[in-house]
Amino acid sequence: ILGGHYKAGEFLRQEALAQELGVSRIPVREALALLEAEGFVVREQYRGALIPHLSLREVEEIYTLRSMLEPYLLEHALPKITPNVIAKARELVIASRTCTDLNEWGQLNFQFHKTLYAPADLPLTMQVLDQLLMRADRYLRMQRYLSAEIQKESDQEHQHLLDLIQAGKHEAAIAALRKHISWNEKDVRSTYEAALSGTART
Repeated sequence: ILGGHYKAGEFLRQEALAQELGVSRIPVREALALLEAEGFVVREQYRGALIPHLSLREVEEIYTLRSMLEPYLLEHALPKITPNVIAKARELVIASRTCTDLNEWGQLNFQFHKTLYAPADLPLTMQVLDQLLMRADRYLRMQRYLSAEIQKESDQEHQHLLDLIQAGKHEAAIAALRKHISWNEKDVRSTYEAALSGTART
């Protein structure tokens, strides 16, 4: 899906995929269920799993909500962030720098953010954020697939955010997080436009 082998608007059917991949239908069914949970497909009865079209409207809604929830979580987490939390977050940044697997990179990115927000102890808000990040995952993987530079830029912004937190500059850290989310939305939009035009960003 990320590479364009299976395109938006196309149906994926268990029988055809199983035959193409040379496996039974069971692992294919399990894989489609996982893809559905990650927002890569929408399963329709009797028709198969539809690859939904990417949507700028959805991007806008996702990032509007992220810009509301994440600064709120960070604000409540900051007084409780310990050196151990910062050390764990730095380890995630280091791991991200050398990561070449799209799935792993996306998980490292989300783990970084959730590590910083966990001390806020706001489980309901975190649950809502988890759902948003899951919906954003397809866009972020597309973004990384078409532009290798996004990984470097993201790591740099994460490092800067950690430096502000460690220095006790809480207001600046929240402002940096807002800027980071806004930057990411703009980059997703430009990557989306590149995907529509069939050109990869460099």
